[in-house]
Amino acid sequence: MNIVLDTNIWIYLTKDTFYHLWVKLKEMKESGEIKVIVNDIILKEWARNKQNNIKTLSNNIKDEYRSALNISNYLQDVAKYNYLQTISEYKDEANRIKKAKERVEDVEAFMNSCKIIKTTEAQKLFIAELSINKNPPFQNNKNNFNDALILRNICEFVENDDPYLYDLIYVSNNPDDFIEKGSKEVYADLLVGLHPIRLKNVTELGEALKLAPQYIEDFEEWLEMQLENQADLELDMIMGK
Repeated sequence: MNIVLDTNIWIYLTKDTFYHLWVKLKEMKESGEIKVIVNDIILKEWARNKQNNIKTLSNNIKDEYRSALNISNYLQDVAKYNYLQTISEYKDEANRIKKAKERVEDVEAFMNSCKIIKTTEAQKLFIAELSINKNPPFQNNKNNFNDALILRNICEFVENDDPYLYDLIYVSNNPDDFIEKGSKEVYADLLVGLHPIRLKNVTELGEALKLAPQYIEDFEEWLEMQLENQADLELDMIMGK
């Protein structure tokens, strides 16, 4: 089962609130349930946003403690004392910021351990032509060149890489950049010249990780049918039909 995360989803995985999804993603990749694909555009966007992400995480950590401390002003005596004791562990901002930076590095190391593919000049020219002619998804003059290039690149790779990993779940919280609102399907212009693949877009990683096993079960049924058809064909050839 192929899964691709856009850059924003990778950034979300550095936050504490997404820790359980981060763990689940790693587990499913290590067990072979999913194949996580990353391309060079995603890596470049990650690198461009990395330091700003660390700064944002650090600032959030500082703000969290200040906000928690302000609540104590509304408490009295024993309640206030107990509350301050409870939040005291958050006072060690330096250690929490250190852990946040380590999470960023862990996510980056994981990205680099995934299947990494590169966009081609042909793919760049294809997307540039769409942009020049204002074809979808560029009909509204929105600067979503990278999003379109990522999708074209990934779909072409999935089509050519392995016929037994033909499904693709793409996790992006910006689906309007490449999906037609009426049909909820990827703009046909983006897929011209490619064989159809089953592409599912979701905006949340949690949904993608739940969908993956369902797709795998569906694929196993498809594979069994293909093997049966192949066996029948070989038998017919032996029988001279």
